[in-house]
Amino acid sequence: MRIWAATLILPIALTLAACKREPDFDERYKTASEKIGRTAREIDAQVAGTGTPATEEETGDR
Repeated sequence: MRIWAATLILPIALTLAACKREPDFDERYKTASEKIGRTAREIDAQVAGTGTPATEEETGDR
């Protein structure tokens, strides 16, 4: 009887343990927003590190 109960209950318990809740819209939105914010800050830092391009008046180009 114990073996039968173990073979019935164990797979059910493992299946339930393996199931995990999918993130809802708000959780996915927050994650995506944080990732976009990090990427934007990285791009801003790269652009700030390059300096500003010379204007036409400074280079004499017209």
